Amino acid sequence: MIQTLFGSVQSQPSLLERLKSGIQKTRAGLVARLEDALAGRKEIDAALLEELEATLLAADIGVRTTTEILDRIKQQVDRRLLADAQELRALIREHLIEVLRATERPLARVSEPPAVILVVGVNGTGKTTTIGKLAHLFKSEGRSVLLCAADTFRAAAIEQLEIWGQRVGCDVIRQKPGADPSAVLYDAIQRLVRAAPTTSSPTPPDGSTPSPTSWPSWKRCGGPRRG
Repeated sequence: MIQTLFGSVQSQPSLLERLKSGIQKTRAGLVARLEDALAGRKEIDAALLEELEATLLAADIGVRTTTEILDRIKQQVDRRLLADAQELRALIREHLIEVLRATERPLARVSEPPAVILVVGVNGTGKTTTIGKLAHLFKSEGRSVLLCAADTFRAAAIEQLEIWGQRVGCDVIRQKPGADPSAVLYDAIQRLVRAAPTTSSPTPPDGSTPSPTSWPSWKRCGGPRRG
């Protein structure tokens, strides 16, 4: 709360606070599930590992990461480095932190446009919102952005992406619901190729050679068709 001469005003949450709030539900769900799985357990046996596997998969940790965690647990149990089920919390936490650090890298920059970003994922994980935020970021950097609604299967997916395109101020390549996603992608790529700079691009006023980083870059986002 912010106190002013006219009374209290609700302060807007910071970006960090909004990010924490956004992942709170997932974090709370994973922690709660792990607590339920480990409650009262002392011994690490096949039944516990099976329950942990179901818990991690239900929390959208992913098959690969879940398998890595279970293999790591089994290795430490075989080496007698891990015996108490309650120690599993720290091991799981440590592995998840390692995964996040290993994948933390700056966005790759192409030397020559167009730049293409493909966004995929399960329903309800915030793909469309993330696409909108990335589009806004690139637009704020002075880049040209093109969105492609390649998810032609999920209900209202195209309309949601169009709303973000309107908010950001960029074009959206789309077809009717149920269309072939590859055809939508083809249309978007053709649009990019036609718009990409060529060797006949105008020379800057100072006579220097155009830098690739000064050219507009494009972004194509959309999920694959499911079914």
